[in-house]
Amino acid sequence: MPTLPFMPRIHRPVCYVTCPSWPARSPSEGSDTAQSLAPLADAFGWQVKVSPLVERAWAGHGAWTPAAARLADLRVALRHDVVWALRGGYGCMQLLPDVLKLRAARKPAFAGFSDNTVMHALWWENGWEEAFYSRTPPRSPQSRHMSALLPLMRGKGLHLDQAGDPSVRALNDGTCEGKLFVACLSVLAGLCGGPLMPDLRGAILCLEDIDEKPYNVDFSLRQLSLAGALRGVRGLASGFFTYTEKHDYSGPHIDTVLGDWARKLGVPCVDRLPFGHIDDHLPLPTGRDARFVVRRGRWSLDLLARPRPPWIAA
Repeated sequence: MPTLPFMPRIHRPVCYVTCPSWPARSPSEGSDTAQSLAPLADAFGWQVKVSPLVERAWAGHGAWTPAAARLADLRVALRHDVVWALRGGYGCMQLLPDVLKLRAARKPAFAGFSDNTVMHALWWENGWEEAFYSRTPPRSPQSRHMSALLPLMRGKGLHLDQAGDPSVRALNDGTCEGKLFVACLSVLAGLCGGPLMPDLRGAILCLEDIDEKPYNVDFSLRQLSLAGALRGVRGLASGFFTYTEKHDYSGPHIDTVLGDWARKLGVPCVDRLPFGHIDDHLPLPTGRDARFVVRRGRWSLDLLARPRPPWIAA
């Protein structure tokens, strides 16, 4: 009998969709999310697996799933290559401190935004793979979200500057290099004094938030500063802070607050990068090396290329 040639086993990565924050609002949301992830699955050879926790129908907007159920599902999620959070909202903080005891079978990647800033801190603390500040992507490959996410997840670099994003404002000059840490500001400030406050020394801090007034932004940054959490931060890149002031408001605007803090910290700063709680937002990877330059009203943010990521099928 002829000897058959040895065929190496091809590892097919699994992307596990879970919900550490708010749950699904309808039974169809899990399948809708899997369809939205199909372009990534095709590009990277993934199998998309939707958690039973996602497929179960819960109450509407703002509902809480029991923390024990979410924690147990995260334990399952960490056996896979990519962990994808269904949405933000609220709930990740309820998983502390137990979430710190979780162990991963391999170093997984993560995707999630807003309340999932807690998960970004967990990934940062454990030295796991990159954590993409991303919601479930729009299905159009021509969207800004997908046109940035696909190359970033392939490990390629991404160049951003005022030519491509003229609405971005330069607030303070400087040049730095460091790893991105991407966060919802109020959630990050809520970690102060707790066991998962990330060590941000050497980081380029990318911040955004929703429904936060200028004094709330200053309050959160002041809380982080007083806790020593901003010590060693090398750059400040602000996304959208989606809030509209009342017609008679006469205080400082959010960009003024951010610029003042950048000058206190002595770091380069821009605001209105197109990421955060906006439609078709730019995904950014926590943990990616980057170079940031702001000079005389001009700016550039280069997300550097990295070795081939392990979440791509061999």
